[in-house]
Amino acid sequence: MLTAAIVFAFAPACVILVLGIVARGVGAQHVTPRVVQYAPERNSTVLRDALLIDADRRAASAALIDLAVKRKVRLIAGSDRRDPIGVEVEPGVVFTSEELSLLDALFGADHTSGRVRRFSSDRRALTGRIKTLLLGIEDALARDGLTAERRVGWPGGTLRLLAYLGMLVEALLIVFALLNNSMPALVVTLVALAATIATIFVTPPWWRKYLPPAQAKREHLAGLRRYLALAEADRLRVLQSPSGAELRADVPGAAIPAGQGSRGSASQAGATAAPSPDTAPPAEPLARFHLHERLLPYAVLFGLEREWVAKLKLEAAAVHTPAADLGDIAAVTVDIADALDAAGGVLQLTASVGDLFDGAGEVIDGVGGLFDAFGS
Repeated sequence: MLTAAIVFAFAPACVILVLGIVARGVGAQHVTPRVVQYAPERNSTVLRDALLIDADRRAASAALIDLAVKRKVRLIAGSDRRDPIGVEVEPGVVFTSEELSLLDALFGADHTSGRVRRFSSDRRALTGRIKTLLLGIEDALARDGLTAERRVGWPGGTLRLLAYLGMLVEALLIVFALLNNSMPALVVTLVALAATIATIFVTPPWWRKYLPPAQAKREHLAGLRRYLALAEADRLRVLQSPSGAELRADVPGAAIPAGQGSRGSASQAGATAAPSPDTAPPAEPLARFHLHERLLPYAVLFGLEREWVAKLKLEAAAVHTPAADLGDIAAVTVDIADALDAAGGVLQLTASVGDLFDGAGEVIDGVGGLFDAFGS
């Protein structure tokens, strides 16, 4: 009985588990950043970058936070978690077609004029609209030659099928082991069953195939993640430099570094080594705050939003300038932090939003109402 358990359960379970781990590694298509990056590429968008790092589940929330960081919308937390997150459109803003598609996916054209939505019937529709939005972005990446037109799904499908078949065999062996009172065979079969179940969770059902033109963009994003992760160890002061990053021209004392091209690609940044603490020029505090605030949506994509919000609050408290009101500077960060807390986290943010309001507090009837309200 023990031999049968090893041959028909334990050995196959180990094989498919190893293959599942290999499939996960291949599907991740990890890239190693050449240098630390301080800002996203100029012509990138949060939604496109989310798919380039397989952050689909966080894409819509990160893009919504990006609109808040750009001062196009304002997130307003309810009095408790039962209230939806209010989203208010700032007056006079102009949305891109991608941003309008995001708002259309989040709010739809048939939401009610009341503040509270009926989640029981609306969440499924919301999920479907977001999936449709991301599929459109994925098609655009394929048209740009960054990803293959079809996802790779046969390895995951095959391994999962083998895992389910293995579970049937292992269930039969467990019954036989109990009938024969064979404890060694029972233990071996239970270990095989655990390995088979682990295979189902480890093996990705599909993955995107990134083409060579996407390599530089993905390296840039990996470098940006490394920079964001430094906030956890409080090492931003060591690597902080405006070199290669876009600074806000409307901030006193801020300027775009000389020689910066239209795109801060990894290859361009690779020509300049990361600055040392002794040679890095001190960044103007307000410009640095706005620079880091712009990275908040990417912190969401990488799962570092809590650490980065805390970092922004510390930087906002350290900003002292007569040309800016500290309350206005920190308002967006506070609103986002409150919205995340009220929603219960990033993954629940988009499912917790209520209706779309204009600057006067009036409900916008569908995203199409944005054109009438703000002339965008």
